[in-house]
Amino acid sequence: MSCNSSEALFEAYLDNTLTPAQRARLLGHLAGCGGCKGILDELRVVDALLVSPRQVELPPNFTFATMAEVRSLTRPHVSHAPVFAYLVSFLVAAWLLIGAGFLLASPAMRAFGETALGLSGETLRSVGALAQAGLRVAGDLGGLGAWFGLAGTLDFIAALVVVFAFVRPRLAERTRT
Repeated sequence: MSCNSSEALFEAYLDNTLTPAQRARLLGHLAGCGGCKGILDELRVVDALLVSPRQVELPPNFTFATMAEVRSLTRPHVSHAPVFAYLVSFLVAAWLLIGAGFLLASPAMRAFGETALGLSGETLRSVGALAQAGLRVAGDLGGLGAWFGLAGTLDFIAALVVVFAFVRPRLAERTRT
């Protein structure tokens, strides 16, 4: 029996699945071949290690020591998304595209632009009329109207502060995750 054919039988020999004739031939080869006997001994050691699982004992303060090590590490640098820069870039790109459309486009684009400008003008006139009505009401209230106007202005400023100080960072954090 050659070494190559005997090595093919090692696994079956260790599993006790060889026929008596194959087992006798393999044992005869192993008696005369030290190399194959060494390989079979190594396979027995590997099988013994795989059969008995190894128990690892952790020290009693393992969790505490691990968490202390984690806390001592420096925090990773978190890059905040420049939301304002993205918004400005988007607006600049949009206005450049609109301008290019006016310069290079057909009369249909010009008509669309005139319609959009007309709509913008009407919106500004409506907001102006609403503001004028608000001033009339404030004037009717006398000195109390000035206080209501001041309170409304302060409420608007406080809302902006809340949005930029609390809401915006949380939204940016959610978009990153």
